[in-house]
Amino acid sequence: MLNNQTMDRSLNKSIKPLALLLSVVVLSVYTTAGKTAQDTAEPQTGKTIILAIDGGGIKGVIPATFIQHIESILRKPSYQLFDVIGGTSTGGIISAALTTSKKTTDRPYTAEEIVDIYSHDGGEIFLAQGCKVELCATYYADNGRGGGVEPYLQKMYGPEVSLVSSREKMQSLPGNRVKHMFTTSYIVNNSQKKVAKPVRGENFGPYLFNWFDAVNSPANDNYYVWEAARGTSAAPTYFPIANVGGKTPPRSAAANKWVVDGGTMSNNPAAWGVTEALRTGIASRLEDIIVISLGTGIYKGGAGVGINSNAITDIVPVGGNWSTTPWMVEKLDDLEGADHNRGVLIGIVLDAVQTVTNSQLTALKQAGLKYYRLEPELTYTQSHMDNIHPRNIQSLIATANAYIEGEGAEAFKAILNELQ
Repeated sequence: MLNNQTMDRSLNKSIKPLALLLSVVVLSVYTTAGKTAQDTAEPQTGKTIILAIDGGGIKGVIPATFIQHIESILRKPSYQLFDVIGGTSTGGIISAALTTSKKTTDRPYTAEEIVDIYSHDGGEIFLAQGCKVELCATYYADNGRGGGVEPYLQKMYGPEVSLVSSREKMQSLPGNRVKHMFTTSYIVNNSQKKVAKPVRGENFGPYLFNWFDAVNSPANDNYYVWEAARGTSAAPTYFPIANVGGKTPPRSAAANKWVVDGGTMSNNPAAWGVTEALRTGIASRLEDIIVISLGTGIYKGGAGVGINSNAITDIVPVGGNWSTTPWMVEKLDDLEGADHNRGVLIGIVLDAVQTVTNSQLTALKQAGLKYYRLEPELTYTQSHMDNIHPRNIQSLIATANAYIEGEGAEAFKAILNELQ
C-alpha cells in the first residue's frame, strides 16, 4: 500500500525523463510499500485537471476571487471542474472548504462563500495573543474560550469530520469530479520529546494530509479536516506549531504529529499536485495533466533586501555582513526600501520556494505538461499576510479582478477553455 511516510523511490517507469526530473529535483516523491498506485486507482482517460492554491494568509482572498469568477462563468462548482484540489496554508484552507460539505447543506463551500469568509472573519482567525511571556506566536491557536484559529476551523468544517468521511460525501454528490484533496505541511516532531534516531516522514519532513492515504492507512492518516487545515496554516511566528492526531480530544485518532505551515517547504503546491496525481494513479502520463496554479500575489520588493541601505554604524554592518538579529529581527529595508518588521528572511524564503516551483513546472511544459499560473503583483501594504483591515481586503479583491481583465486575461481565458 502506498504510504505518506517515506519519500525516495521514483515514479512509474513510463514517465518521461523530464517527469523524473520532477520527482528527483522538485520533490522527493513517496515510495510504495506493497500495492502500487495501479492496484488502488484506475487512471482515467482524458485529461487530469489539478487546482493548486498557494499560501499567503489573508491574501487567500485573491485565489478565492479567481475561483469565484471561474464558478460563476462556467456555472459549475469547483468539485465538478477539478480532479485534484490541493493547497498550502491559506490555499489548504480553501482546498478543504471546496471539498468538505457544510453542516447546513450537502454541498461544500462555494468560492463566493469563501471570499465572504476572508472579507468578514479575519479577526476570528487572526486573534492576537497579547502574550505576557516573551517570544510567543502573534496569534492564538485556541484561547480556551472558543476563540482562535482552531475553534474557527472546527466550526467551519465540523469538529469530527474526517478526511475519509469528507471524501465519501463528495463522491456521492451528482457530477462530482474530485478524486483527491491534499494540504501540505512539514513535520517537526511526532512525540513532543527528544528523538534518538529521527526518521524522515515520521519525526520530520514534508507531510501531506490527503484523501488517498487517509483511506489506505486510516490509523495513521485519517485526520479531521480541520486538522488538515490547521496543520497546513501553522505559519511560524504567526501561529503556534500545530499538534494533530494522538487521540486527545478535540484531535483525531490518527498518528500524533507536530507540524508547521507547508509554506516552509512548498508555498506553491503545484508540483505536489502533479506528483500526487501520478502517485495515486489518477494520471499516468505527464502530458495528460493540466495544472491550474493560483498565487496569492507577489510583492517583488519583498523578494530581496537592501544591502548598504540597511547599514547602521555599530549595529548592522555594511555589505550584508549580517548575523541572526539583522536577518530575523531588525526592520531591514527590502528592495524597494520598505521596512519589514519581522525580518526579511521569512519573506525571501517564502517567495523563493514558490518562484522555484513555478520555474520548474514552466520548464516541464516542454515534456507535455499544461501549466497555467495566475499571480498579480501587490504593493507593500497589500503584501502582509495578516493585514485584515477591510480596506486592504477590498483592495486585494480589486487587484484580483483587475488582473484577470488585464495582465492575466490571456491565461485566465486559457484556463476557462480547458475547463469547458
